[in-house]
Amino acid sequence: MDVFFIMWYSIAILQLGYWGIVFQRLVWYRPLQNHTICSFPGVSIIICARNEAANLQKNLESILLQDYPIFEVIVVNDDSSDESLDVLRAYEGQFTHLKVVHLRNKQRQGKKEALTKGIAQAKYPWILLTDADCKAASSNWIRQMYQQAEASKSAIVLGYGPYTRAKTWLNRWVQFETIYVAIQYLSFALWKIPYMGVGRNLMYQKSLFIQENGFERHQHIASGDDDLFINAVANNHNTAICLHEDSFMYSNPPNSWKALYRQKQRHYSTSTTYKFKHKILLGLLSVSHFCFYLGLCIFIITNNWTNSIVGIILLRTLLMHLVFGKYLRKVKQRSFLKYVLILDALLPIYYIIFASSLMGQQNKTWK
Repeated sequence: MDVFFIMWYSIAILQLGYWGIVFQRLVWYRPLQNHTICSFPGVSIIICARNEAANLQKNLESILLQDYPIFEVIVVNDDSSDESLDVLRAYEGQFTHLKVVHLRNKQRQGKKEALTKGIAQAKYPWILLTDADCKAASSNWIRQMYQQAEASKSAIVLGYGPYTRAKTWLNRWVQFETIYVAIQYLSFALWKIPYMGVGRNLMYQKSLFIQENGFERHQHIASGDDDLFINAVANNHNTAICLHEDSFMYSNPPNSWKALYRQKQRHYSTSTTYKFKHKILLGLLSVSHFCFYLGLCIFIITNNWTNSIVGIILLRTLLMHLVFGKYLRKVKQRSFLKYVLILDALLPIYYIIFASSLMGQQNKTWK
């Protein structure tokens, strides 16, 4: 039992390190409020859409009506079979800065071919990505994202893409997992260890894409147009984050547990190709989280408690609530804090469910 206690204490220290040191950087982060943009370079917004007619009708105008001097919106109609073409033609008649690119008879599964074609058509030096099912929180989305790039002299800006809220446990789980992942990749970026971004809200220089030869390095994987690309090109001096509320891009979450499972399988299938240091850091976080709660279950079953164990549990809970509480305040979701403790305790089950994906199951679907 002494060996078990030593192992659990080691795991607990790892957890305290992540919540008490790594994620604290995000707690004290303050987005720039009054930075004056010296110049306004052109920005090309790129949206890849397959059978997204309804979402384009609902969301595209929030992109087209952005308050920024020089920008274009490129929508790649990725072999759609619905009314997407009619919707886009109608918008083309109203907005001269909208360009529609049609992709037919694509050679590969996934989104990368469509995105590559869209970036090839971009005439401006900055690329700003989002999806057809995303709606801008304000007309200052482009301005806020670029402001962070200019102020920090960065070539990459990682934005935030929250999901719309509903009073279901599926939605609460999606919200929790999205927030937890954001806390991770944004905190690591602030520690100068950027490892991913999300395609719902991501900005980078076109020259980076050309320099990296696009998605050539991971073309064989259908997903990863956002996280694998950022994992390849981001470094300790070229990446900033943007958490201003005007920069958020809202989208609807998966509407069933089955859809969520498929989505997370796709996402997790790319993590095995991250850089080694990122896999170690993220692996230690997940393994220590799982083993922390496994140890708690054993303590409950054996009724084998000490004051130090109780103290560590309370300290981790306090630190976790501090991080989540501060972050939720930044992203205007403070009321969600009441669900965090129970959902955090359920997360080890989530790890078990997606173990096959984490071990390298590869994605073969579009999005």
